[in-house]
Order: sequence, then structure tokens, then C-alpha cells
Amino acid sequence: MVPELRLVRYFVAVAQERNITRAAERLHLSQPSLSAAMKQLEEQLGTPLLERSGRGLSLTPAGELLRDRGRELLEQAEAVALEVRERGGAPAARLRIGLTPTARWGVGPELLAACAAQAPAVMLYTSEDTTGALLRDVARGRIELAVTFCAAPAAVPSGVILEPLRDAPAVVHLPAEHPLAGRSSVTLADLAGETILVAGGGESGGFTDRVLGAFADAGLEPVTRPDPYPDLGLQAVREGLGVVVYARDAFPPTLDGSAFVTLEPVLSLPFHLARREGSETPARAAVLAAARGLPAA
Repeated sequence: MVPELRLVRYFVAVAQERNITRAAERLHLSQPSLSAAMKQLEEQLGTPLLERSGRGLSLTPAGELLRDRGRELLEQAEAVALEVRERGGAPAARLRIGLTPTARWGVGPELLAACAAQAPAVMLYTSEDTTGALLRDVARGRIELAVTFCAAPAAVPSGVILEPLRDAPAVVHLPAEHPLAGRSSVTLADLAGETILVAGGGESGGFTDRVLGAFADAGLEPVTRPDPYPDLGLQAVREGLGVVVYARDAFPPTLDGSAFVTLEPVLSLPFHLARREGSETPARAAVLAAARGLPAA
């Protein structure tokens, strides 16, 4: 039996991630659904593709072959689909779009869904990186578009335009057992005795500047600590190293061990769509139109 292309695409993602949970997040699927799809693919092909152990996933020899040939198959299928759509006159193209990890659960999936609905002939190839790195990649032409988070004006390269996508109201990410976790809202003054986690490097400096600027405007000077982990404060908060003033879009709808409390007054954390000036094409125009139609937070 020839397997469905959908299952091959799922398998390639699993093979690249070597982790069902991470692959499911990347594909915007539930973990049980993806596990069932992998079992269905193995049944269709009549051979095991994945070896499961306490240390994670590894590929069988058949799985390694499908990973390599599967990527080729998907590229060929996409090329054929693109050519057919172009013959039909639709604004077709392959565009590389970068996503800040902060957009992983909110504006990122919403933008991709809007593009799929409004510009189905435009194939988007996504990758994740920090806002600073994404801006440089757009400027150098390595990617066509990028969803950025709290881009600092000084960090925007010449020739790169930022299109507003959404202003996300900040929330405070706390351990679930924290004394403030049960409140409906908190103020910056309520956080005066807390250690505030900030970006661990200069690639996300715009976010740090915005948060610390809000404290300064309120006449407060918080104790800060650079986040030692590259996971948007998740592990550091759980270890009690501090709390994070961040966008709710960065985290899944439910997260055991964490609480998200509204910050008042509202502190807006902006998402933008970055593009190079003078690089308009029908396909990019279609993506921009979809982006401009996204609802406010």
C-alpha cells in the first residue's frame, strides 16, 4: 500500500525532532493523534520505522530510508502542486517565513491558518529563531518574512519594514503555588519583591527594554536575572529563579505547574511582520493581506 503524503510529512517531522511531543507542537497536532498516525504509517508500509526506548526515539534502517526519501518525495509533490497552481493563475510561490518562539501558540499558528485559507497556493516554509536573528535574515534575503516580538527600533536593519501584527497584553508567568498565582491581576508594584527574568542575550533586547522601561515609568527598579534557559522562562520559573512578564501567546492554553496572571495597567508587547523594502510579489502581498486581517488580541 502506498502511504498518504500527509503521513509521510508527519513522519519526516518526527524523524527530525526525534520526539513525538515536539513534532506534534511543530505540526499543530495533538500528541495522541500524531502517535496514531505513526502507527498507521508503519501498518501501511508493513515495517517498523521508529524504535521507542526510555531515552527517546530512534529510527530503524527502514525509518532512515523513509526520512531521506520522504523529504525528496515531499519536495517533488510541492513542486508539482506549485506548477499546477501557477497555471491556474493563483498567486503561487514558496516563501520562507521565520517565527519568533514567542509566537508559537498564538499569532504564528493564526497567521499560517489565515494564509492557508486566503492564499492556499502560497507554500510557507517556517523556521524559528530569535527576533534579532530573524531581522538579520530578512535583511540578507535568507528568509522573505518574519514574525518578530518586541523588535527594538535600533535593531531593525536598513531596508527592513515592520508591519504591525498584534499588540499582546503582558501577563505575569508564575509558579502555580506562588502567593500571587490566585489573583485575577497584579501590578508592577506587586512584583517589587520578585526577581524579574529578562532575556539571557542581546538577541531579544527589545523585550527586556520594554519590560524594564515599564518598571522605570512606574518609579520602580526591579531585581533582574538573565534567563539561563532558552525556553522563554519556563524552566527558570518552575525552579523558582524568578517570574516573567511575557506574552501569553508564548505558552500552550494549559500548562501544569504554571499560572498566568493579567498585568494592570496593560503593558503591550508588539508582534510585527518583517519584510524587505521593495520585495513585493503577488505571493507576499497575499500573505500581508492575511496578516492585516488577523484579529486583535
